[in-house]
Amino acid sequence: MPFLKLTPLQSRFAATFAATLFLFAFYYIISTNSGSFAYALDEVDQLIMQQTGADAGVGVSNEHPVGAEWNNEIEDEIENENKEGYDGYTLKRAVTAPTALGNNQYKLLNIELGETQYWVFPKDSVLGAHTSATNELPANITDTNSTDTALSADEVNRYELRKRSSTVYISLTTCLKPSLNTSNADAAQDTQLPPLTIYISTSENNTNPGPGQDSSLQTEYTTEQGYMSATIDNADSAIYIGVSAPNTTLFTGIYNYEVAASIDAYFHSIDNDTNLYFVDSDVNAALLITNNLTQSSPDSQNYQEWMNITPPYTIFANNINNTGIAGLERSYCALSQLAQIRQGNNAVNRSMTSRGMGNKPKEQFYITYLNSSSTYYGILGLGRNSTASENGVVGGGGKIFTAMNFTTKTDNNCALLYNLDFCSEVAYAVPSNPDISNAALAQLYDSYAQSYYQSFDYSLSLIQCNTSSVNSYSLAVGCSDCASAYKQWLCAVSIPRCYDWSSNYSYLMPRDAGQPFLNGTRLPADDPLVLSPVTNQSRNPMIDSKINPGPYKEILPCYDLCSELVRTCPSALSFKCPTGKWLNDSYGHRAANGDITCSYLGAAYYLNDAFRLLSPGIDLALIISGLWMVFWVGF
Repeated sequence: MPFLKLTPLQSRFAATFAATLFLFAFYYIISTNSGSFAYALDEVDQLIMQQTGADAGVGVSNEHPVGAEWNNEIEDEIENENKEGYDGYTLKRAVTAPTALGNNQYKLLNIELGETQYWVFPKDSVLGAHTSATNELPANITDTNSTDTALSADEVNRYELRKRSSTVYISLTTCLKPSLNTSNADAAQDTQLPPLTIYISTSENNTNPGPGQDSSLQTEYTTEQGYMSATIDNADSAIYIGVSAPNTTLFTGIYNYEVAASIDAYFHSIDNDTNLYFVDSDVNAALLITNNLTQSSPDSQNYQEWMNITPPYTIFANNINNTGIAGLERSYCALSQLAQIRQGNNAVNRSMTSRGMGNKPKEQFYITYLNSSSTYYGILGLGRNSTASENGVVGGGGKIFTAMNFTTKTDNNCALLYNLDFCSEVAYAVPSNPDISNAALAQLYDSYAQSYYQSFDYSLSLIQCNTSSVNSYSLAVGCSDCASAYKQWLCAVSIPRCYDWSSNYSYLMPRDAGQPFLNGTRLPADDPLVLSPVTNQSRNPMIDSKINPGPYKEILPCYDLCSELVRTCPSALSFKCPTGKWLNDSYGHRAANGDITCSYLGAAYYLNDAFRLLSPGIDLALIISGLWMVFWVGF
């Protein structure tokens, strides 16, 4: 079939018409599918980078890449196509698309030594809606006269969120650390772990903050004991974060870290207070308590809520000679994996108690599987063990308090007892024998004290307690005050507080020097401690007859236990405190710094004066009705 022949003019018209149709079609395609077109350009550009090696060493895995900045770079390159010297293949600098962070959504990632990784908290998250605060804990009421109508914790949180609506909170915790490179002769055991460095930028001109970038466009932070935090006030655009691991040959391996951003509060947080007190220990166990969790009165709903709650705090403990957590003491995720004693390894028994410090609710920790004669870090934690601690929750990364120290005992004839039935305020180490279980030991001491209290209770019933003010023995105190003071004194003196025989603190009193040690050896017969009637036996004869602990030292009961008993009880009971040498052999005195230099119920080491028990009890010689048995101070 012959083809139609066109004149030169017709040929030019046809070519022009075809080109016009092609342009219209091309315009339609890119206007309706611009995202795919940009993605295609991005794919091509990444291929170019791989061919030229421009992205070597970045090494970051991006789950949610943010392409705007990358596309801007591509557009810049397109604009440069016609510039002199442009070769069409190399980029002016390698830019890595940062991984996006959601509000209160932490990310967990490994990072190699010398590597830098990039994150972004996008503008829509910065200006987005706040996350509802979740608080499963009862209100922490600080006023002892407060009622349960005080602002709830959720109301306080909502008020705080309104105040800080334009603030962004950045936090990072180091979860794992590299190990010392033992093949490096310069690596010494005392070499400190180099911290991660964090760079933060709010400039679109620095979307990859890090080493070597313009310092005027970024702020540099370093982790301290595995923790870093920063706030960005009045934020109204995307926030860029660079995380850089040190480039060192002294260590080998990787870091692992959690990073989070929030417009509500720090996802990970720390507290500069310890909020943890050491009560006492024996050779392989220790008892610690938190501060008071509320100051509500015992008849309030808030008080009962705290006492009935599932214990919310957790504790981490680590021997100070073990370097497993060195440099990571303020990282919840690190302590949860690396601490020797941590939640889940069955070494911690948690419970609520009102014992000590004004008899307010607090949490207590009984820690086992410890080594004797050892000092440990004790670190309190809050979060992550409750149902409110998780990704997407305000503060879900957990809170870590400042570390404190506690030490276990050396001798095996002091056993830690607590939660007794009658002497419920007793919580310390008592003279013991390893052949007697703690349960049997607690029963011996508790029943012994209770038997003497029954005689006292009979004597007190003979006093006119419920009578007119004219006939009352005192207008300031009553029989209930006397009964409470007597019980405090009785439990303290009948259940002595035990300490290592090898210790030389001046406030300790040697006891049972006349008995053999647990290994069968004895002190020389002419030793002054054996010859003295004060030091060659226990103050409680039941200890020598039924427990046989061998020589130990006693932290003497506090003298104010005795004076309080004399002050609150009727003179008819003839309670008296010893004087002179008998006083010094029977009672000790409290230290101004809160250290335990004498024994009182509910005691813990280094308590602030404001939290001391105001009426700890009394100590003295007493005369009880019935047979009017004399209970002298030498007891």
